[in-house]
Amino acid sequence: MAKRGKFLTGALIGGTAAAVVALLLAPKSGKEMRDDLAKKADDWLDLASDYTDDFVTKTNEMGSIVKDRASDLGGQASDLAANVKDKVSDSADEMDDITSDTLEDLKRQSSDLSDRFRKAANDAKDVAEEASDDIIIDAKESKEEAAETVSEGAEALADKAKEMNQTDFSEVKEELKEEVEKNNPE
Repeated sequence: MAKRGKFLTGALIGGTAAAVVALLLAPKSGKEMRDDLAKKADDWLDLASDYTDDFVTKTNEMGSIVKDRASDLGGQASDLAANVKDKVSDSADEMDDITSDTLEDLKRQSSDLSDRFRKAANDAKDVAEEASDDIIIDAKESKEEAAETVSEGAEALADKAKEMNQTDFSEVKEELKEEVEKNNPE
């Protein structure tokens, strides 16, 4: 799960950096550049929100499946315990020649076995519920981290847009013009 979070964070930062570089190298006016930067920031925020929502939905589904499986296992263990107890009781009825002490021992052992099965089923259910809760907590933390990363990226884009708005591009334009003339002598 941590690898996915790191990958998602890396992908968001890399995508943001690529968008900034592409926008900075595009020949546009300051207003157009700011509008494009604002639009891209909104697009990235929407995309991050979509991925976060999908992640939370999938982890909730996984938690639900884990709880259902634990409940099924608990039911099976209870059925098995009841079946064992019934078979021991049936066998005890058929064995008239066994002394009453032996019969009481069998009943007590079957009851102990039944209690152990119930306890094991309850323990499995508790473990599954704890795992489900941990998954949900991790999903919420990942969502918060993603939102924070996107916000930081958007702030960096906004700062870069402000910086570019204050930059004089006439020198850059002249250098590019000279470079084009040097590379394309006609």
